[in-house]
Amino acid sequence: MFYFFKTIFKIIGFILILNFTFIIPAGAETQKIDRLKQDAASIDKQIKKNKDKLKDFTKKEADVVDTLNEVDISINQARKKASAFHKNLTDLEKKIQSVQNQFNDLQTQIETNEIYVSKRISGLYKLNRLGKLHILINADSIIDFCQRKRALEQILDYDNQIINNLKARKIESMKMADLLAEQRQEYIILEKDYQTQVRLLSHQQQQRKKLLAGIREKKSLAKASLDSLRRSAKQLDQKIKSLQDLRQENKKKSSAGSFKAFKGLLKMPVKGKIISSFGLYKNTEFNVMNIQSGIDIKADRGSPVHSVMEGEVIYSSWFKGYGNMIIIDHGDHYYTLYAHVEELYKKKGDKVITDEVIATTGDSGSMSGPGLHFEIRHHGKPVDPVKWLKKS
Repeated sequence: MFYFFKTIFKIIGFILILNFTFIIPAGAETQKIDRLKQDAASIDKQIKKNKDKLKDFTKKEADVVDTLNEVDISINQARKKASAFHKNLTDLEKKIQSVQNQFNDLQTQIETNEIYVSKRISGLYKLNRLGKLHILINADSIIDFCQRKRALEQILDYDNQIINNLKARKIESMKMADLLAEQRQEYIILEKDYQTQVRLLSHQQQQRKKLLAGIREKKSLAKASLDSLRRSAKQLDQKIKSLQDLRQENKKKSSAGSFKAFKGLLKMPVKGKIISSFGLYKNTEFNVMNIQSGIDIKADRGSPVHSVMEGEVIYSSWFKGYGNMIIIDHGDHYYTLYAHVEELYKKKGDKVITDEVIATTGDSGSMSGPGLHFEIRHHGKPVDPVKWLKKS
């Protein structure tokens, strides 16, 4: 009997052990699942938070790129004003010099006339002492009398003319001196305005430099910058297409239609080094791929930019992402594009000849410093400019 109960207790104990063995792990698994769910919820929350941050940062990136474009426009306007002030200063300086030369000549004439008048006054004094009547009475005949009378009148008239002319020249000299004083005062004011404009330009260039440095420090801005360039390129395509649509075919056969015949013979539009090639390329600074619709040529600021072929200017103004830009129609649906220039020497509708200077290099709308962005397009589509340029 004892053995029987002992056996029964063993079986019951074994069953209890089995029950605990299976019940305890089931509770642990539930807790693990709950923890995982909590972790997943936390991760989802972080993802949402990061997405919001990324969205906000992307907006800030776009704002910085837009600000940079606005600064570029402001710099371009300041540069134009400074250039205009400098030209006005140069013109005024020439004008002042011309008036000064006239004033000096007038003073010389006045001095000469004063010497003559002084002598004549001395002569008239002697004549008055001697008496005019005495000169006439001593005439040998009526004819001699008339001749003496006429000669005396002519001398007196001439002397009066000289004296009156001297008075007029002295008045003119005084007016000219006043004009010189006004022009010199105008020059001082103009020079002050010019220096103010130069300082403003320098400040804006420093602002641009800081913005550009900030962009380069954060590689994450690459996407915003490249997206902006791609949008600008798309807008440029649309602009060229609209220009093509609006432009009527030239009824006269133009020699510019032979553009195709000069493939591989065109001169470089500016002296410099090609720093980026046409087509798909990798931006090593930002480690991203991009499509280049032309070539970038590094050159000193202010270098002359030449038209590679004769044609007609169909666009000459500011374009977002490209800065100051000129587009030339060479006929037969061939176009050349010159961007990031500083000074625009040609306006829409101007005819240009081969190798004519149309602009100067700058960095308007550029993030790579002074240089030239050059494109060749046929029916609006970009082609590789290197294949058209003469090999040096």
